[in-house]
Order: sequence, then structure tokens, then C-alpha cells
Amino acid sequence: MPTIGAAPVFVARDTELAELVRAASRPPSVAVVEGEPGVGRSRLLAELAAHHGIASRVVWSARCGSFARPCRLAPLVDALLPKSDVAAAHAAGFSPVTGVLRRLIPEWSPWLPPFPENVDAETVRRQEFRAVREVLTGCGPAVLVLDDVHAADDDTWEFLRGLAVSPAPPLSVVVSAAACGPRRFPPLGETTAHVSLAAFTAVQVRTLLNASFGRCAPDFAVAAHRRTSGIAVDLTALVQSVGDTAETLTADRLASATVPPLVRSRISGLMSAIGPAAQDVVRAAAVLGSPAGEPDLGAVAAPSPGEISGAITEAVEAGLLRDLGRGRYVSGSPLIDEAVYALLPGPRRCAMHGRAAARLAASAEPVASLVARHARLAGDITAWTQWTGVAVDNALEDGRTEEASRLLEAALRDTELPRAARESFAVRLGRELPRGIAHAGTVRLLREILREWPLSKAARGEIRVHLGQVLINQVGKVEAGRLEIELGAADLGRRQALLARGLVTLALPQFGTVPVEENFRWLDEAERVSKGEHDAGLLAAIAANRLSARMQIADPEAWDEVADLPRAPESAEVCRQVARTYINLADAVAWNGHYPVARAYLTTARRLIRDDHQPYLDALADGTELRLDLAMGEWASVAEKARAMLTRVDKDGSLAAEPLLVLGWYEYGQHRPTAALRSFDAAFALSAGSVPVQASAYAGRVAVHQAGKDLQAARRLAEFGLETVRRKNNWVWAAELMPFAVRTMLGLGQHVEARELLAEYRQGIDGKDAPVANASALLCRGMLTQSRGETLAAGDLLLGAARAYSALPLPYFAAYADELAAGCFSEAGEQARAVASFTTAETTYAKLGAAVDALRCRRSLRRCDPEMPRRGRKGYGEALSPRELEVARLAARNLTNREIGERLFLSPRTVEIHVGRALRKLGLPSRTVLTEDLLSDLPKGTVR
Repeated sequence: MPTIGAAPVFVARDTELAELVRAASRPPSVAVVEGEPGVGRSRLLAELAAHHGIASRVVWSARCGSFARPCRLAPLVDALLPKSDVAAAHAAGFSPVTGVLRRLIPEWSPWLPPFPENVDAETVRRQEFRAVREVLTGCGPAVLVLDDVHAADDDTWEFLRGLAVSPAPPLSVVVSAAACGPRRFPPLGETTAHVSLAAFTAVQVRTLLNASFGRCAPDFAVAAHRRTSGIAVDLTALVQSVGDTAETLTADRLASATVPPLVRSRISGLMSAIGPAAQDVVRAAAVLGSPAGEPDLGAVAAPSPGEISGAITEAVEAGLLRDLGRGRYVSGSPLIDEAVYALLPGPRRCAMHGRAAARLAASAEPVASLVARHARLAGDITAWTQWTGVAVDNALEDGRTEEASRLLEAALRDTELPRAARESFAVRLGRELPRGIAHAGTVRLLREILREWPLSKAARGEIRVHLGQVLINQVGKVEAGRLEIELGAADLGRRQALLARGLVTLALPQFGTVPVEENFRWLDEAERVSKGEHDAGLLAAIAANRLSARMQIADPEAWDEVADLPRAPESAEVCRQVARTYINLADAVAWNGHYPVARAYLTTARRLIRDDHQPYLDALADGTELRLDLAMGEWASVAEKARAMLTRVDKDGSLAAEPLLVLGWYEYGQHRPTAALRSFDAAFALSAGSVPVQASAYAGRVAVHQAGKDLQAARRLAEFGLETVRRKNNWVWAAELMPFAVRTMLGLGQHVEARELLAEYRQGIDGKDAPVANASALLCRGMLTQSRGETLAAGDLLLGAARAYSALPLPYFAAYADELAAGCFSEAGEQARAVASFTTAETTYAKLGAAVDALRCRRSLRRCDPEMPRRGRKGYGEALSPRELEVARLAARNLTNREIGERLFLSPRTVEIHVGRALRKLGLPSRTVLTEDLLSDLPKGTVR
């Protein structure tokens, strides 16, 4: 319930506040609010004191432990003083006993009775209790609100217990206290209402931030909750330190934010209020940084014997430790952990880390990475290096390649890593990098090592080869990768097997701009170098790339060799190579149009690596599967899957190209040209190492510009894409590009050039087993035939293309061909055939969710078949009313309902109704596909 935005907000505590208001409104009553320090007890009491539900009552409020006037019953004196005028107004009705308040509150002396004479100190003390009670109850209906009563002095505590045991009819008492500790006020049987205030949940944190800033990024809310554990006071300070507008509240800025001074001060105060042993336990928890039991905390804190249990209890009661149950404890929140750690002096911190490393190393099953971390922070370089090596070994043994790479990279970036370990760690990082998902920072590190570190020739050569593999396979820098492999070859000497592994990386035709013949020459060289080698993994890799290369150029004889792949490889390395082969084959046959076969290959690959964590292979398989989902019409979840994959791979690496490509084609099918072009451009930028992805990205960019009637831009892009494929000399990868290129050329009147291009394409795919390329050629023939005015013959060719696409299946292109065929049949007077093709196209588009395309086909159907049933409401029927059109046009410009309402003087709800009616009449699923172009192209009769 903090104040963190432009104005104070109070959220997520409405139920608790209502309960307190009910209790305070029904005297005599006692209500208790309990919660850990910082969860918002004080703010809840402040909201109660200002609540309109008790506005007619006198509210006496104060906080225990911090007094304006230190004296006996100090919290109660602090509560009475601000209401002196109220007390003075009712003084005539006070009894003589109230005269004892003259010493506690001298300001009231002018209107209080005389101080009692000849009474002992104990009598005065008891009369003070009676006098305070009389004032509290003698000024009309009242509420006593006391915060932090666990910190009250003994006299105040006794007074409050008396009120609980013997309530005063006109008085309600509301107090707050820490959730645990030796003092619990009062016994639950004497409580009218008991409110247990927990820390905010992640949902409540997001609600609070949205209320404060209008809108907050979900990932920021989640991160803020995770770091503060929902403790309100810390959340307030942390968010304020990050920014004061929704735009500045990002997860990245939160991650880099240091502990706010207010939090550090609060934690320092809490630490000073507990004993030395409890302080050391809290520090031990911060040093360990993860849940720990009493023995571990004791070993790191090193308190005096017998103190550990009491120290833990005291730390938990102070809110500095959390009890997770089953004897496990952790810092109250990650932010508390950070604050305690920051307050820990350097020498003591190192000593604690040293004890932590020794304790963890001596356990039955030590976690090597944790031991290494504590050894490093303790300054024990030898132990850190040793345990890092053990941690890497364990990670690799368990198949956790990415963790091994992370550990090695962190060690290599440490300037104190011993020189003796540098070379071995660098070589190991190079070996593991091709198996995981390489990040740009890791690649830069290896390049820096090669450039600046003294290495043996063997180590330098091995690192270069592995770096070259990564640059080619994952970064998309084929020429740079080739250069690294060639430089590595000069250093490797007689290590032919490793050299062959580097050369075979250059063998796949999809990589680089050189003709496929050059890729096969690299493959031949790899086989020559590996002669006489008995490394089963190497031989499997060469065989895998030979088969994959042949399938990428759609060699019909490659199928025979697939059957020879081992079904149950004996070694883990051969198993990985066979799995990689099936993934490469799935990718190749997917580009060729054998979609069900590609799915089967992916299933086989996943079976082979299901027990072997291979992030890079998994990502390759996921990218191919995304393309298959898109191609085969499984559009319902493809965009969500693509975005999920983008969170798992390096957003700047080539593995991000395929999900971006899939997003581009999906957005194109949804008629979102701006988003589609952005995705296609991003995919193209990352696809330098993959010609088929480049060609598909070119096709998408041409399609978007063509749809936008910018034929000159489409023509330029088409030529760039065609030249890429022409230079590679593998025309099967132009299957998506060709129809859009030909249609663009025909639109510009370049009929001769279009015919020559088609002839070149057909020659390039002749003898290839690529059904999607053949369907594409048939579609292009139909368009060329139509351009010559032979509409009936063109219709038959286009219908044949539609059936060829359907057989793959590639439904979106099939519907596109059906729609073109229908147009030809209609122009030729074959209305029945036109209706049939338009109906097929409309049905396919609708199943895919391509609403705008389906609507276009329905309109064409009505022109062909006037008797076709029409949708729409009575009155305007199928047509949009003028108001509906006006609202739809504003919605197409991305205005919100509120903005439209302000322009047209309508309520947001009325705008919502008009938009809904317009979408229903147009047959659109949502306003996201509503565009100004669509509305400007409405046929006659659509608007009245």
C-alpha cells in the first residue's frame, strides 16, 4: 500500500480495511493487525484513521517505540496530545483522578483538576491508568489506534491488556504488532477482529503498480515482487529508485538497481535491534544466498555454542529471516539479502565465504559450483579453480552444456584465473560452444582470447575450428567462420580429425554465398583429410553432412541413403550426429515440400536426444517445426510458439531468424503489413548464414510491398532475392519467392522478363524432388497464361497448382491459387467453376484465420452468385450504417474506444457496440485486421 506513483494509492487491502472499520464501528471492541515488518501495517492503520466510516468518532492514534515525549505511557500521551482541544471541551465531565495527568501532560494543567496530594508512586501509577482510560472514553464514541504495540513499554502494555480484558463501552481499540515474538496482544479469545497481513502477492504488486502508473510491464511487476518478496516498504523504495513513470520501469533497470538507501537504513535499524548472534545468523544467510538449515547457518555464522537456535528465532521474529519449514531458512527477501550483504565488512565477508566453502565441500554430495563460488568470494583462487573444473565436469556429465559454458566463460573473464588454467578452460569452452546456444558475448570472448592470450598452437587451432563452426552454424557469419577454420588448420598439424570436423561444417549448401558445388568440394576435402581416422563420431558427422547436403539440393537418390542411418547408435557422440542428421534432413525436406516426412524426421531426432540435453539441436528442431506448423496451416498457436522461441535463443543470433520469419508470414496472412515487414526485415538481418531463410524473407518482403501496391520496391527486392538463389545455384529455395516475383513483373508489364525467369526456374528445378517447387512453377505458368488473355487455360493451370499445394499440404498458397483460378473462370464465363473455386478458397482462408482474405473471397462469390445468403442485421442488412463506417474508420487508425468516443461524442461502450457490429458485418474476427485500405476498397452496397 505504498505511495509510489503520481498520487497515493491504496490497493489489495480492501478486505482487511473493511474488517477493521466494522470492528471500530461497534464498540466495545478490540482488533489486532499482525504482520512481518514492512508489509504495510502502519499504512493500513493510517487508512483506518482517515476512513469516512469512523469520521464521527474521536480517533486517538500513535505509534509505539518512537515518542514525541518520552515518559510513562508515552504512546498514549502521544495519542492524547494532538486531540487536546477535544479533551478540553469535555474536561468539565472528568473526575478528580484525571489531575494526575498534569505531570504527564503539563499543557493540560489549566483545565485539569488538581494533582492528588499525599499519594505514593504506585497509587499515582494506577491513577494514571484510570485517568487515561477516562479521557479516552469520556469524549464520546472513540477509536484508539496504536501501531507497533510489540515495542510498547511495560506500563503501556499493561494498560492495553486491561482494556482488552475489561472493554470500555464507547471505545474501540485497534492495534498492530509484529506477527511473531514473545509479546502477542491480546489473547485471541479477547479479540473482536484479527487481521493477518501478508506480504503482497505478485498479482497484487502488479495491481499496485498499475494503479500508481496507469500501466506497468508485467515482467517488471514479477521481477519487483521476486526481489522484494512483496514487502510493501521495500517495494516502495525500490520502485522509486528505478523511475517515476511507467516508461522508466523496466526489468533491465530494476535488475541493475542497487539497494535503495531507505532499505539499507531500515535493515540496519532492524539489525541493530537484535543480538550479535542473531546478526551473524542473518549475515550467514546473506552469504549463503540460498535456503539453509541450522547446521549450515551455524557453521558459517560461527556463534558461541548453544546460541544458534535462539539466534535464528530472534532473526525470524525480526523479519530478517524467513522460516521455509522443515528446518530451512532464507533471508526475508532477496533485497534484504542484498542489503545485509552490502553492510557486511570485507574481512568478515571473506571469512564467512571461506567457512561456507569448507562446509559445503565437506558435505556428502557437494554442489561444486556453489563451493567454487564461495571459494572465489573468499579469495581462495586455488580452490576456486579446482572446484570450477569439477563443476564443469559434473555439468557435462549431466548433459547441462549451457551451464558448463557459463561456468567456463565466467572463469575466463576473471582476471585472477591462473595462467595454467586459462588455456585448458578456453579449449573446453570452445569444445562445448557448438553444442549449446552461443551468445554474442561468448563469441567475442573467444575472439579476444585468440587475439590477446598466449596459447599453444594446438590449443589455438582447436579453438579456431570450434569458433568457426559456431560462426557458421549459429552466428551466420560464414566467411568469418571459414577463415577461422582455415587459420585453425594451419595450427592443428597432424590433428586431422579436428580439422575434418571444421571442414565438414562448410559442406552444407544452405550456408554461405558460394555455389553448392563449392560446398561439395569442402565435403570432399573433409573426407580426404579424415581417411584413416577411426573416430566414429567424426565419420558419422561427415556421412550426416553428405546426406544432408544432397537432400538440400533435392537429389531424388538421397532417399535411399536415409534408410541406412543407424536406428540405435552405440555411442552418445554417434547418437548426437544421427539426431543432427535427422534434424538437417527435416529442415531440407521441409524446404522441398515434403512436410509430413519432415515431421517424422523431427520425431526420430527428438527420440534420439530425449535423454541428452542439446540446446542447439533442440533450437534447430524447434525452428523447423515452427515452419511446418505455418506451412501446414496450424496457425492457431504458431505466433505464440514463435515468440516463446525468441525468448529461448539469442535475439541477435541466427537461431532467431526462423521464428521471426514465421511471425512475418503469419502477420502477412493476418494483413498486418507493418508488423510483417518488421519481422521479415529482422529475419533477413539474422539469416546471412542461411540462403533458404534469406530467400523466404525476400519473398515475404516482396509480398508485403506488392500488397501495398509498391511494385517498384517489390521488383527491386525480388531481383535481390533471385540473384541470391541464382548465385547459390539451388533454385528449389525460390519456391516461395517465384509467384510473387512473377506477379510483380507482370504488374509492371515485364512479360518477357517474367517468361525468361520462369524458364530459368523450371530448368533449375528439373529432375529435383521438390514438390513445392513444382507447384510454384505451375502457379507461375498459370499467371503468365492469364497475362496472355488465355483465361480458361490459365484457370486450369492455377487449379492444378492449388491441388498440388493442397497435396503437400500448403493451404495458404493453395487458397491463393484457388482464388486466382476462380477469377480466371469468372472472366471466362465459367461461373459454376468460379463459384466452386472461390468457395474452396474462402473456406481454406477461414479455417486458417485469414479473415481479410476470406472476406475478399466472399465478396467475389456474391458477384458471381447473387443468390448467395448474406450476413448482417435487419435494417441496414449486410451494409454498414454511416455511423458504423465512421467508427470503423477511426478504429482502423488504431484509436481506442475512448478516443473515438471523444471525437464523436459517444460513450466508450457505444463505440464498442458499433465496432462489434462493423466487424460482424465485415466478417472480421477482431479490430486488429481492420485497415483503412480494406474500408476504402469496400464494394458497392456494403455501405448505406
